[in-house]
Amino acid sequence: MIRILPAFACAISLPLIAAEPVDFNQDVRPILSDKCFKCHGPDARNQKSKFRIDSFENATADLDGVKGVVPGNLEESEVHWRIRSDDADELMPPPKSKMSLSEREKDIIDRWIEQGGTFADHWSFIDLPDSVEVPRTGDEWARNEIDRFIFAKQREKNLRPSPETIREKWIRRVTFDLTGLPPTLEEIDGFLSDHSPKAYEKVVDRLLDSDACAERLTTEWLDVARYSDTYGFQVDRNREVWPWRDWVIQAFRENLPYDQFITWQVAGDLLPNATRDQILATAFNRLHGQKVEGGSVPEEFRIEYVTDRVHTFGTAFLGLTMECTRCHDHKYDPLTQRDYFSLSAFFANIDEAGLYSYFTPSVPTPTLELPTGQQEKDLAATLKAVADLEAAKPELPAKIDPVSVEIPKTGQIVHLDFEALEKNRLKNLADEKNAASTNTNNQIVAGKIGNGMKLTGDDAVNLPKGIGNFTRDQPFSFALWIQTPDVKERAVIVRRSKAWTDAASRGYELLIEDGKLSAALIHFYPGNAIRVRATEKTPVGEWQHVAVVYDGSSRAKGLRIFVNGMPSKTENVRDKLSREIMGGGDDFVGLGQRMRDKGFKNGLVDEFYVYDRQLSAREVEKIANPDKKVVSDSEHHFLTKNEPAEKWRQELLAARKKRSGIQKSIKEIMVMREEPGERHAYILERGHYENRGEKVGPATPEKLPPMKTDPKNPSRLDLANWLIDPQHPLTARVTVNRYWQMMFGRGLVSTSEDFGSQGKPPSHPELLDWLARDFVNSGWDLRHLLKKMALSATYRQISNVSSDLRNRDPENIFLARSPSDGLSAEMLRDSALAISGLLSRKIGGPSVKPYDLAVSFKPIAPDKGEGLYRRSVYTFWKRTGPSPVMMTLDASKRDVCRVKRERTTSPLQGLVLLNGPQFVEAARETARKLIEKHGDDDAAILQECFRLLTSRKPDDREVEILQSLLSEQVAEFSANPDKAAKFFTVGERKPPSPPENPARLAAVTVLVSALINFDEAITKR
Repeated sequence: MIRILPAFACAISLPLIAAEPVDFNQDVRPILSDKCFKCHGPDARNQKSKFRIDSFENATADLDGVKGVVPGNLEESEVHWRIRSDDADELMPPPKSKMSLSEREKDIIDRWIEQGGTFADHWSFIDLPDSVEVPRTGDEWARNEIDRFIFAKQREKNLRPSPETIREKWIRRVTFDLTGLPPTLEEIDGFLSDHSPKAYEKVVDRLLDSDACAERLTTEWLDVARYSDTYGFQVDRNREVWPWRDWVIQAFRENLPYDQFITWQVAGDLLPNATRDQILATAFNRLHGQKVEGGSVPEEFRIEYVTDRVHTFGTAFLGLTMECTRCHDHKYDPLTQRDYFSLSAFFANIDEAGLYSYFTPSVPTPTLELPTGQQEKDLAATLKAVADLEAAKPELPAKIDPVSVEIPKTGQIVHLDFEALEKNRLKNLADEKNAASTNTNNQIVAGKIGNGMKLTGDDAVNLPKGIGNFTRDQPFSFALWIQTPDVKERAVIVRRSKAWTDAASRGYELLIEDGKLSAALIHFYPGNAIRVRATEKTPVGEWQHVAVVYDGSSRAKGLRIFVNGMPSKTENVRDKLSREIMGGGDDFVGLGQRMRDKGFKNGLVDEFYVYDRQLSAREVEKIANPDKKVVSDSEHHFLTKNEPAEKWRQELLAARKKRSGIQKSIKEIMVMREEPGERHAYILERGHYENRGEKVGPATPEKLPPMKTDPKNPSRLDLANWLIDPQHPLTARVTVNRYWQMMFGRGLVSTSEDFGSQGKPPSHPELLDWLARDFVNSGWDLRHLLKKMALSATYRQISNVSSDLRNRDPENIFLARSPSDGLSAEMLRDSALAISGLLSRKIGGPSVKPYDLAVSFKPIAPDKGEGLYRRSVYTFWKRTGPSPVMMTLDASKRDVCRVKRERTTSPLQGLVLLNGPQFVEAARETARKLIEKHGDDDAAILQECFRLLTSRKPDDREVEILQSLLSEQVAEFSANPDKAAKFFTVGERKPPSPPENPARLAAVTVLVSALINFDEAITKR
């Protein structure tokens, strides 16, 4: 027999094969994925030999007379011999891999081969079944279908459910899980006194139908969406994306069906007659970090943004590790690099830049305007006024008396003849007080008319500040002679903007792009700009007269290029300008150079004119041909001599300025907006932006079910519809698993971020499928799903655990008890504020800055007043310096999509809860109210304080301990009044008047603080 590798030196005896059946997905795949796929799996480029074991066809393939797996025949199966070899050169996995198989794993593989070596699709790639049979068991215990699945699995594992927890603990548990806040004493007492059959259901319905629940669900989604109030990276400038967060709160508050919740965020902009909210939802795709640092390559980071969208899409909705396929085929899952970049094509077709603007506050395009109600009315009125005036344009005169046209003086604000450079100054013949400036690196040489100037490309010719600083509403014109020494890929000839990418080119400009003249007015390039480009290339080594004339319309058709006095044939490159072009640094015109851009190196210029009005074609012709006789026509008369036309222009300019003023005041947010034309991407070798390989169109992963419609060029909306198909194998499963994790502390698939081969298989696969199908059948009703979980008997169990149960099920996989997880960072902070009465219940609005941001990695001044006491969902999130309190308490950093938080226990957490200003202030305010209510009645204070923090009454031993603590602290602070005084300096909310007994207030504050740190106060029991 010819083996895949050299033959064994010794014979191996066949093991006895047990008759117990083997399940490929549950038993075999995890072993192969963990120990074999890396070298013999889906990534063909990573193969260590020709042998693969990721499919039946590959595993049983004949490789030079040897087969890895021969179904039912161990003797002929190379895999069997390799995994049991005592030769280090033959053994698989190789000893150097440090991934040896246990005897149990070897036996499983052998039994699998003996039982036919069958393969099955990975469970998460199999379509969601139309129905799932509910086990008929657990009648006495079960309260709904969930419990029957749980009970059946417990019985299989020789386990049984734990008793039901007391009512106080249940209402505390469910209130935290559904709202992120503790129940009030009134809510607890109301529940305890309600003995109706629907008492539990009424609590759940009340909680689900609350603003607090919407905020709680939003907090969870912010981690998934990698929400941040700043762009990230080194500069990490602030950005206003909180309107999207408020939309999420609104969506959860209204119980928007989850399929719509997904669709709007993936592709709301593509819905028919999309509403503002549907477009706003797509900001989800733009919440990734963005770059601005100097020297960054725009295309590199544009690709990074697209890849982030793919990764977020893959994690949030598919539960797959798409990151692995950016550089190569997945080593463990049937996902290819082609799949990855085909998926990326859905997210790449928007008009965005790779960098945001450093010198301006411009919002990276594409954007959505978010006017207030009044702004919307005012804008509509001004847009109508502009449209009405544009429609009322006076007609060109039918007859005129032709007159000779001269080089115009009216409106001329600049005329540089470049005849001499004196003390780095160039005379401005139109206004001697405003001369231009440059340095001697730019040389006076023979020009088109007399002398001209040769530019270095690194040194600008600058006009004084304010000269030529036009708005988008002002008509203007400029003209000059140029001569290019070579075909320029890109060169700046004229610009009114400080920088290229650093200012998103805000202003106006005349460039050479790919050898062709290109003129533009820009707010933020590329998505908010107009640009026209000549169709013919500029001749090399020849003088060409170039003029740019703009009519103030903010439309590409109002921007014209003239060459040698005649209109140039142009194409519209961009035609969307809705914001101002002024601002952003250099408010003056420069020639030949721009910051971080390519200048007009060795180019010649001469006779530069700037006009603060729209020139007529005849005037441009005359400037280009000074010695030629040019006579006026109707257009020239209309633009220069027609009084009704002049009056109309002034009225139109005023209306446009008013419109622009309103638009400037309207906030905008980054969203998705599809560009017309073909959508495509490139397979990037090793994922590098420069290494373009094969061009691919948009498509879903081949291993997953195809789209039911097969458009030639599918859109993101097609992708969203594919995602929410009722049979889709992943979307509903991933979603219900994440919410199961929220309610029970652990997903049915514990690796909620990875439903692939390297993830854990579901502990209760039938329950997962039943929940997913029930969720879909309910109309993707999230409240229905959460209510089903909250009202289950499984959820009502006590969290106490015996040593026997802990040993048999240490991770509580089979839910024979309720989980006892620590409260989240947001719950801990919000709970302290809620109990103290300091918590603001205001919904929505800009993010706020609590105390601890003052000591973050990048310190931020805290707010004053209400902003200090808002719920944590509204905390300002700086990507490079997030809230220290939240991070210490295990919040997600939100740099990438996260669907599960890490849990830690550290002394720092206790220090924060004991000493953090927010917690000390909350404890003091709680203490003040308890003393105000109960006076010197220690017993009443202890009882209410304990209930506030744990939702139950203390037992006698707990009262004894707390009374001892209180007495000790009263004595301590009475002996050291200066220590008591320090408590009253913490935080903004000082006691309303000097306390009658400072020592007692400080002592009760310590009591409250101790209970804030009590296990039952920080743990969900």
